[in-house]
Amino acid sequence: MELFCDGRPLDAALELPEGQLADLSATPPAGATLTLEIAGTALEPFLRPSGPEWHWRWMAPGAAGNYPLRLRATWPDGSVEDLRASLRVAPRKLDAERYAALLADLQRLGRALVLALGGGLEPAALPPEADHLPATPAEELHTLFGTELERLAAAVERLARRPPDRMRPGTEEIALGRLRDAARLREVRPERETAALDAPAPTYDSYEARLLRRLLDTLWHRLERLTSGGGLPIARAGVAIAARERLRSLRALPFLAGVPPLADYNGPTPRLQRDPDYRTVYRYWRMLRRRPLLVWDAATLSLPVAELPRLYERWCAARVALALAELAGTTLVAQAIVRLEAGEALLAVPEGEPLVVLQGPGDRRLALRYQPRYTPRGAPLRSLDRHTRVPDLALEIHRPGVSPSLLVLEAKYRLDASGGVPEDALADAYSYLGSIGTPTGARAALACALLYPGRGRPERYASGTAAIPLLPDDDAALRSWLIESLESTPGAP
Repeated sequence: MELFCDGRPLDAALELPEGQLADLSATPPAGATLTLEIAGTALEPFLRPSGPEWHWRWMAPGAAGNYPLRLRATWPDGSVEDLRASLRVAPRKLDAERYAALLADLQRLGRALVLALGGGLEPAALPPEADHLPATPAEELHTLFGTELERLAAAVERLARRPPDRMRPGTEEIALGRLRDAARLREVRPERETAALDAPAPTYDSYEARLLRRLLDTLWHRLERLTSGGGLPIARAGVAIAARERLRSLRALPFLAGVPPLADYNGPTPRLQRDPDYRTVYRYWRMLRRRPLLVWDAATLSLPVAELPRLYERWCAARVALALAELAGTTLVAQAIVRLEAGEALLAVPEGEPLVVLQGPGDRRLALRYQPRYTPRGAPLRSLDRHTRVPDLALEIHRPGVSPSLLVLEAKYRLDASGGVPEDALADAYSYLGSIGTPTGARAALACALLYPGRGRPERYASGTAAIPLLPDDDAALRSWLIESLESTPGAP
């Protein structure tokens, strides 16, 4: 049996855009009837007067990915024959472009967040050695793993050809009757009738060699992070492969086999400053310490294009956090987005816990949460019905002696025919306005903004809902809504 899609044989190279109606066809073997299932759903067949082929219509869903199908021929005697394959649904061109734009903007956002969140209780300030902004994966690959790596490799290979210049203390045990060199005698062992002699052995182990070992290990780790975390242009993949092989050969050099990595860096030695090859090593070491790597967590960057709405949610969370951190009149109290570890600026959007906590005018404290869970028995904010409410973003507002309130922001990667927010998304906003409150039963949600990837004008309604377009190159409407909503909250100065 053979299955056709829009008149073309079905093969691995065939792709359907999201939302496209496809005509699938197959000619049944003599005496057999056909059934076709896609993703477990049976399709209704029909015939055309022009030929014996059976046809099925299938609308490609609005989610990219591979959809398994099974074409089955069944004969009257009960025998069957199956053809199993899959149909690939490709993202729309616009979605693919926005996916790339969101990933690229996450790197720009990451830099801004590192600078803006430098004063929290969990500091994200750059290390003292850093004199550059955190580098993106593409920048890091070009700077550290291009011509600079070749210069380092040439210096290391020259060091490998040098004879050992240090002696490692050691002992040699010989029979007492063979003792000839008393100057080397360290210990007599009468019970064994032997003597232990000093026997130093040549070694490459030194402070400088240990620094080199640590440098190579750190570079290997950083390259792994660059290539596994996403955000690396496909055109640079060949550079990463070549750099990995180069580092593997350097780390395997025999003269480093018995040298452990340096545990504590205590500054440069005269040898690191004067020896030409070790000076190259030291220069590379300083460059590495001055350039912290900006790395988003895998939960964000590994999201495929099929999960573009989820990526849009996380990107919106980072955008809102930055907008709040840059609000005039607020002071950062704590943050959970950026942490510095081993020369890397690690960024994440954790669920539930406050992304940022800010102190505002009039003793107001603002806490932004991503995917918080408001349960029927929660405190100080809870669901007012029997269902757990999980908005995308909640900006909780606390003041001493006043019941807490909040602003809700929902990221909706959906558009209606006019390019605005669909009606069902507005229904979600009204649901949040009425379903989150305090233990006394008072409603706490003051307003709800729907963030969508459009270019229209922002819309604000008397009900407290709003539709805010938000894309990487324009967050002015979001910042304006935040300022106006905070200024209109009860008790605002």
